[in-house]
Amino acid sequence: MNTSPNSTPGEPLSEEPLSEEPLSEESLSEESLSEESSAGENASLLPEDFQFSQGSLQDFDDCSRRFLLRHIEGRPYPAPEAEPIRENERRKERGVSFHELLCQEQSGVPREAVRRQASGDEKLEVWWDRYVRREPVGETGRTYAEISLEGEVAGYPLVATYDLIAERPDGTFEIFDWKTARYKPERGQLASRLQTKVYPYLLAQAGAGLTGGDPPEPEQIKMTYWFAEHPDNPETFEYSDYNAEVDEEDLQDQVGKILAGTERAHFEKTEDRTHCKFCTYRSHCGRGAQAGNIEDGSSHLEETGSAQADLSDVEEIEF
Repeated sequence: MNTSPNSTPGEPLSEEPLSEEPLSEESLSEESLSEESSAGENASLLPEDFQFSQGSLQDFDDCSRRFLLRHIEGRPYPAPEAEPIRENERRKERGVSFHELLCQEQSGVPREAVRRQASGDEKLEVWWDRYVRREPVGETGRTYAEISLEGEVAGYPLVATYDLIAERPDGTFEIFDWKTARYKPERGQLASRLQTKVYPYLLAQAGAGLTGGDPPEPEQIKMTYWFAEHPDNPETFEYSDYNAEVDEEDLQDQVGKILAGTERAHFEKTEDRTHCKFCTYRSHCGRGAQAGNIEDGSSHLEETGSAQADLSDVEEIEF
């Protein structure tokens, strides 16, 4: 039973007329703008159609400001990646060519035809001959060269293009990634890279198209980095259910941090200036105008992801 300080039990409450004066158009407009402003203040800067990759996630892990500049604001690179500029460009072009040679070979192009494409470039010839002599891929059932997979992380697409996925006769899968840098990173450094996490994680999540049924189990997957400059020292990482659980948690946590960035100031510059050495935004951030030298032994150059090869632009081998 409803009562009030001015009523007695059993006595109906007096009904005081409520004000139903309609809000003016101006008031409605101001209220709407206020709500939109409030929502905008809490909105992530990340575009709704954004696709995550190991490269973008690595950029955020290295430096959240680099992620902002490259992947949210889409700013052009204001500085050269490394010195000497022409030598660095040639190194990247040669790396693209080597990836294309291996893609063609795994797609069934005769090795003699592939070898002819390497002629005239001594370094490329050496890399190719090392690959042929070592046979790093070994026995396979099927291979998938330059294959792209798409899954999801925290509700956003997660994509990757693999140099090679080899399916073994026993049903296991090995991911191969070809590296052409002069210097080989330490195993611990490779283990911490987002590529080592994203590639097997995504294969276990989105690899159903390769099996014709369920995607491979984590225990059926491993990943190998093969180094053209260090052909006898590949690095292989086994995968497991535990790795998949940890990686999923880490990736979701990282995406959560990115989504929490609702204003530019949230994407701060890294405190580790070694990441600035070969970053094309170093002058923009006031972290130096001089590029790092490609001969100084640093492995940061190949791993920044700023110059990922677009193999669709490389001319195909003619028979």
